Amino acid sequence: MTDSTGELLTEMNDELLKSVQLLLLLSRTEFTIEEQRQITDRFGSFSSWKLFVYLSVRHGVAALVWQNISDLGLARKVPETERTLLEGLRFKSIARVAWISETAAGVCALLEKEGIRVVLLKGLALEHSVYGSRGLRQMSDADLLVSPSDALRARDLMIREGFVSMPLKSPLYKHIILDIGNHLPELHRGGVSVDLHYRLFGPEGEAMVARAIAEAETIIAGSENFRVLPPMTAFLALVGHIYKHEVKGEFQLRLWVDIYLLLNKFGDSILTDSLPAAAKEAGLTSGTRTVLEVMEQVWGIKIPVEMRAGIGGWSSGSDSEVRLTGEEKDSVVNSDRHFGSDSVRAGRFLHDLMHPGSVVPVSQREFYIRNLKNLGSTGKKLIFILGDLFPSIGFMKQRYGCRTAARAFLFYPHRLGKLAWILGLR
Repeated sequence: MTDSTGELLTEMNDELLKSVQLLLLLSRTEFTIEEQRQITDRFGSFSSWKLFVYLSVRHGVAALVWQNISDLGLARKVPETERTLLEGLRFKSIARVAWISETAAGVCALLEKEGIRVVLLKGLALEHSVYGSRGLRQMSDADLLVSPSDALRARDLMIREGFVSMPLKSPLYKHIILDIGNHLPELHRGGVSVDLHYRLFGPEGEAMVARAIAEAETIIAGSENFRVLPPMTAFLALVGHIYKHEVKGEFQLRLWVDIYLLLNKFGDSILTDSLPAAAKEAGLTSGTRTVLEVMEQVWGIKIPVEMRAGIGGWSSGSDSEVRLTGEEKDSVVNSDRHFGSDSVRAGRFLHDLMHPGSVVPVSQREFYIRNLKNLGSTGKKLIFILGDLFPSIGFMKQRYGCRTAARAFLFYPHRLGKLAWILGLR
């Protein structure tokens, strides 16, 4: 490597660190005087705007970041091209959130009228509980929670009102539809997708979800009243959501900002002596411990010592280790936050933040086997496998790009080769 190449790489790395640092500072909804000073100081010498905008968009926080830049009176310091792009994304997010919120309000009214209790989840719930209902929490669909006993009836009511359901992979799956994943196939109408969830965690967390639906809290968003999960259950659901995305090889700062904002507003209700037991009940002890570590190491959320000690089951070897250099750590987080030798997850978080797209998903076979194990009984597993080997003609036409059913039918023998894949023979 030549000297000039080494200098270029150093310069690029420095730009990346500064961009990530500024991104973290701007990814919130309120600022201390010290944080405002830090942001203003960084704007004075910052020049890597293309990289900053790329990271903002890639991590799903462009609308939030631009709103904060505008509110802090710093918009004119951003070059016109990047300023126009971020402003456009903010308007797009505001319009999209309003559209999704209106659809969700209609669905909630429809189902509640029929005696089905509905709770907002994820982005939509957070938009109206911690983001301030300003259209800044970027989202693509509406996630709603109903009890398992109401899920299929709710789906039928929505279809009656003009929603179109994505088809099941196989007609056989109608016998195990409430055992596959956490929500029913997507329902679409007017360009908006709605996911009807009936579960938040694994089967072990069903009782917790039932309590959460019964104890859901009411919030006001404009002229609408919505129900949202109690803070602790909402927090655990977000922890589980992060790890579901990582299994698929997906990482976005947006999901971590969700948790930070929830803790920042409702920390007194979440960080209590009850959290360890709740995390265990949800099957998320390890995930909760590591998410809290990131919150403490990167955002400075104070974790009570007695509560931290109560969350066991996590070891430094439980996550793949990605270590940052001392320079990277010191440059990204404030100097008064320290990384211990076992802070693997916090280091990995920062690595993934700086290198979006670097998260390696689990293999398709491993993902398949996980779903299979979650089905419990042998009968349900057999239905799952048969439905996968012999899916519907509609699925086959889409999967193999066939125009006719006759041609799609010819690919069924090819599906049988998946048996060897399932058994790990190839």
